[in-house]
Amino acid sequence: MRKSLIGVILVSLLVILTGCTPTSSQPGGNKQNEKEVYPKEEIQVALSSKEEVFKITWSPDEKIVVYIQGGKPEKNGLDEAYLWKVGEREAKYVRDVSPTTHGFSWTPDSKYFLISEKLGEGAINSIVKVDTLQEEAYKPKSISIPVWSPDSLSMAYGNESHEYGESWGFLEVYKLGSEKSEFIWKAKNYLYKVEYWDKEGNIGYTEINDQGKESKKTTKNIRPSISGVHLGDAMDQVRSALGNAYKETPPGEETAHFPEKVYRWDYEGYKIFIGAESGKVLEMFVTAPQAETNLGVKMGDMAEKVFEIYRPKYIEPESIHGGKLYGLFKVEGAAAMYFNFDLNEGESLSDIKPENKVERMILTYPEILDDSF
Repeated sequence: MRKSLIGVILVSLLVILTGCTPTSSQPGGNKQNEKEVYPKEEIQVALSSKEEVFKITWSPDEKIVVYIQGGKPEKNGLDEAYLWKVGEREAKYVRDVSPTTHGFSWTPDSKYFLISEKLGEGAINSIVKVDTLQEEAYKPKSISIPVWSPDSLSMAYGNESHEYGESWGFLEVYKLGSEKSEFIWKAKNYLYKVEYWDKEGNIGYTEINDQGKESKKTTKNIRPSISGVHLGDAMDQVRSALGNAYKETPPGEETAHFPEKVYRWDYEGYKIFIGAESGKVLEMFVTAPQAETNLGVKMGDMAEKVFEIYRPKYIEPESIHGGKLYGLFKVEGAAAMYFNFDLNEGESLSDIKPENKVERMILTYPEILDDSF
């Protein structure tokens, strides 16, 4: 009789415990149970069944999902972003987000995701590391959700500014851990919308002019160079490319339209101008016989070769001072690659002939040339 009574009690306790699985307003409950495994399918069903859950976005490896849940009354109109890993019983709160959040975007390696929130007509983007839920300090602004590079280290996006009655469009790239983004293109009265970044390094985008005409184009995240020196290089990078045999002119003795005072480093056949504050290359003038651009144009090459290589890829812009700038190409990095040819006295840029030879190359920014294109 005693053994029978004990058995009844044990069965009753088992039934009671089985019926006590915790519930919560947050999908997945709020108690840990290491014996329970939540596969992707169950998580998806749980999220899809909730009307207040939206922007459900799975990582490329399908092991993590981020989503937005409608905020509580005390959130003053803000919603909440959550992250839920396959195999875990409950989601983790990420942070409050704007109710007009555009959505999320994952790095291909599933280690970071982007929260893209509406800002005016565009977006402000926060980059979150999955392991820590910490955000990058830099928050890129864009006109649409940025696109990640295949190696998960960078993102490309279009941006715009409207100042002093002028409208400028930018195609920018931000690399994880950097203090700021870098330009690929910068143009007046144009917009750029990035659509993809493939494994070959091609960034596909739509260029839109001030008349609304759209053109599909591709570019690469490169920085043009001469003899291995790029705009934006640090002093050590210049020495690595050209050596230590230079004469330095200190800041204060150079004019032109530089954004800061500059050092001038004179090598044989090279003049390199370096920002005194930034420590970065701002401009270079080259006449050295061995000089060569990143696309293989060398000093002494004929204009025919230069145009065959550069004209299919780049435009020769119109100057704000009037006239087309023949031999000057608008290149990546919002920069200008300028080829000077052996023209006769009195001849202009429009007089360049196929047999004219390159006698000087300049890599600079339009602003330093007192121009805008």
